[in-house]
Amino acid sequence: MPRFLVRRFYSGYCEYEIEANDESEAYEKSKGLPIKTDEIISTLEAWAEADEVENNYNDGKNR
Repeated sequence: MPRFLVRRFYSGYCEYEIEANDESEAYEKSKGLPIKTDEIISTLEAWAEADEVENNYNDGKNR
């Protein structure tokens, strides 16, 4: 049976309350914060437009 490599993409987000002088500074500060894994899971939505399937993935290797 043929094998296919399928990549399913999802969008999700985390919310943070950050003290900053402006939006740009708040955005930069947010980059260093840890991802809230519980929140990411609860906000996931399928992003079907970005999904990919590769055919002829029958080379016998597990990736």
